[in-house]
Amino acid sequence: MSHPQQRADRRLIATLTLSLCLFVGIACQVGNSSVADRATQPPAVTPPTESQTISAPVAAETATTIAVSPTETQVVPTVAAPDLALTGQFVFIRNANLWIRRNGVETQLTTDAIPAEIPYVSGGAKLWYSNPQLSPDGSKIAYLKNTPTAARTLIVSDSAGKNARQLAADVEWTMPLVRWSNDSQRVYYPVAQGFDAIGVRSVTVATGEEQVHGQFAMMSGCGGASSDAADHLAAGEHIVGVGGGPQVFELAPQNNYLVHTTVCTGSGLGILDLSTGQDRKLDEKARQAVIAPDGQRLAAISDNNVVIYEASSGELEKTIPTSEKPLILLWAADGKTIFYSTVQLAKELNLDDQVALAVLGSSPASYRANLATLWKMTVDTGASEKVSDLEAHAIKPVFATPEKVLVVVVENATALFDYITQYQTQENMAHYYPHVNIVAVDLVTLQSNSVVSQAQESAYSAR
Repeated sequence: MSHPQQRADRRLIATLTLSLCLFVGIACQVGNSSVADRATQPPAVTPPTESQTISAPVAAETATTIAVSPTETQVVPTVAAPDLALTGQFVFIRNANLWIRRNGVETQLTTDAIPAEIPYVSGGAKLWYSNPQLSPDGSKIAYLKNTPTAARTLIVSDSAGKNARQLAADVEWTMPLVRWSNDSQRVYYPVAQGFDAIGVRSVTVATGEEQVHGQFAMMSGCGGASSDAADHLAAGEHIVGVGGGPQVFELAPQNNYLVHTTVCTGSGLGILDLSTGQDRKLDEKARQAVIAPDGQRLAAISDNNVVIYEASSGELEKTIPTSEKPLILLWAADGKTIFYSTVQLAKELNLDDQVALAVLGSSPASYRANLATLWKMTVDTGASEKVSDLEAHAIKPVFATPEKVLVVVVENATALFDYITQYQTQENMAHYYPHVNIVAVDLVTLQSNSVVSQAQESAYSAR
């Protein structure tokens, strides 16, 4: 752990720096991590009413509209679509609180979050929940409770949100990812080890017993910012990084090693042996590593290639070129197929400098309107085929069966751009922030529809 004064100084620097950022859509890098990472907050949305509770999937395709006035909106019709939902349960964050969707019914599990009135405004959120993970057996949820002034606390409850208890109060701010052991008995999480390292600990849920598993280096000195609100949502989903590469903290199925990258892309891909505490770096440039279902191989992204490593030796097994640069990888359950996403710029939307200064407090400000694509790759042959195109800022495949794929979809910020351009005010602006949705894509019909809307940081269990 860092010295308490060091951690206090780092939080103070982060707070002061964030106060200098734009009122909307800017992330500043402080020390080892982005302020957006240190204060990840979901967009402010209107809490769902009873009529909005999703009991069946709704159509993914809706028209983009803007307000008739700053406080009055148009009704947007939806297009009917077949039920493509997978059985199982989701946990996710909506409006800073924890939710679960089980058997088509959504239930709010926490109610005390105090989110920002406008997303990403300095000092906006007072209390928020994040990083929910269902245990492999589907019986428990691990998640983080966050405030601006204290360390993140690790909470575990049953899947109904009951019997919640705190298991740790030292979860590292720069890499807030938690992972369950395969037997659903332990939770692995990162802690600070001095200023430039991340330690790995696990805690047994039944007894609270902690275990230390070694540490790995954390690259510092990354910088960068973005005026696009959708970039911040994509960073919160670990699809892209704002001011650095997205983080990876993945536990092998046998619980014997952990694959990691940290906030900067240049920190590279490494494997931490959890039994010996020994860490080794595989590749300086590789990122977004995922572990095969049998734990024997890794897949990662290096430039415009998917690279496959043998996990025990760390040897490079093969390099598979792709026609477009991959963003996110997902192994299929058969261990022979990888789904991945790419993104292309359709058009760039630039705010007038005077409008940006008046509404956001700084200029220039721009928003990307992207086209995202889901691909399917056969590992043995290296052949890729396009599955589906989505008008989205970024997408991330998260779960696949032979028939369907669940995909996280980050919306483009076009509605926000339209609203600011037309009304040139912050009033009611949060309503037009892009959302994160879960979409099911049918691999046979290639049809897709929304399963869960406004569902940040989603995790899925087939049980």
